[in-house]
Amino acid sequence: MGTDAIKIRIAADNDFLDPAEVAALNPATLRERTQTIAPLLRERAAKAERERRPDTEAWAAIRRSGFFYVFVPQAFGGMGADPDVFIDAALPLAKADPGMAWSACFIAGHNHAVAHFPEPAQQEIWGKRGYIAAAAVAFPPGQATKVDGGYRITGTWGWASGIMDADHVMAVVMLGEPVPDEQPALGLAIISTTDVTARDNWHMAGLASSGSHDVVIEDAFIPDHHMLTDLTLFSGHNEFSRRHSEPVFGFPFISFGAFIAVVPLLGAAMGLLDLHREALPGRTVKGTQSPLGESAAAHVRLGRADVVLDTAEQLIRAAARRAVAAASLPPSEQLQVRARIKMEFAYAAQLCRDAARLMADGAGSSIYRTDHPFQRIFRDIQVMGSHAGFDLDVAAELHGRMLLGMSSNMMLF
Repeated sequence: MGTDAIKIRIAADNDFLDPAEVAALNPATLRERTQTIAPLLRERAAKAERERRPDTEAWAAIRRSGFFYVFVPQAFGGMGADPDVFIDAALPLAKADPGMAWSACFIAGHNHAVAHFPEPAQQEIWGKRGYIAAAAVAFPPGQATKVDGGYRITGTWGWASGIMDADHVMAVVMLGEPVPDEQPALGLAIISTTDVTARDNWHMAGLASSGSHDVVIEDAFIPDHHMLTDLTLFSGHNEFSRRHSEPVFGFPFISFGAFIAVVPLLGAAMGLLDLHREALPGRTVKGTQSPLGESAAAHVRLGRADVVLDTAEQLIRAAARRAVAAASLPPSEQLQVRARIKMEFAYAAQLCRDAARLMADGAGSSIYRTDHPFQRIFRDIQVMGSHAGFDLDVAAELHGRMLLGMSSNMMLF
């Protein structure tokens, strides 16, 4: 297991779409473009898994599609799109390769957070390069020390999805020294990846192509406007995001993080369903002449998996719309809605894993050949589903407490 540094690819300034190309983006063209490039991701999936990072050409195709502009505000030339547009564009990518889509969804989604930063940060980031390509890391938090004009940031974080093609890192940090028995004051910092080292330690049984290596930051300076010290954004709007008219920027921050993670999980399970359905007619049960596609048991599993995934999709879409609407609620009511949304995304994630298991149980041993795409996608689904935000029991407990009028037992949700 290596801990040497691994090179981060930072896009050149001319790798971004020009304003006319971005202006031509709309929900239909974006979905058409991601559908068009999906075969390339599928073709490069095994290679990306071996290399433990997104494939260079596949990632360039995602960039050219305009996918990363989906959550850039219209005031800065982006789409400022609603959650359904993101879902529609992301699913073709995730069906093709879950790992690369996972990182792509995080990169696209982290632009949502920038809308909550002070105006100078928004101008600096979106005014120069069109969108931010940021990996986001959280716990355990790093350390921020206040200095003249800004902060100095130090820390080591894991699970930096998107880091292999990132120009920035968003990191949760402690503001000042921790006090025993007290919750630490937290901030969210934006740090250029020129001040970041990525460790070559992403050795995973699934989701390898996401390249979610650890990151290390040592005494890096950031200006004041690259730090959010008031994390009211966790509950939706703050004074900066309210300046954007698009409703999506009221989507509560923590809920939004679960949203951009559950969508590629759904796409991965849908891709597995497509693969399984296409393979069934040509397979026979070993030791017999019976086509597996004529097996009643196979029909039952396929039918159940299809409806389970449709249920998961409808739940995700409904929860996302509810999250956007929650921004206008009083704080006490919004807490209850956020708890429900957390459980809905966790439940949808469990449905995706359940559907994958249904298909695997009836697909035979050949799917576990190392060159078979089924086993790769199946492993990706297991790792995606293990995300801390998808712990269904934890989410259900929180939702149950809220239903009984009890206080939250979680620091952030």
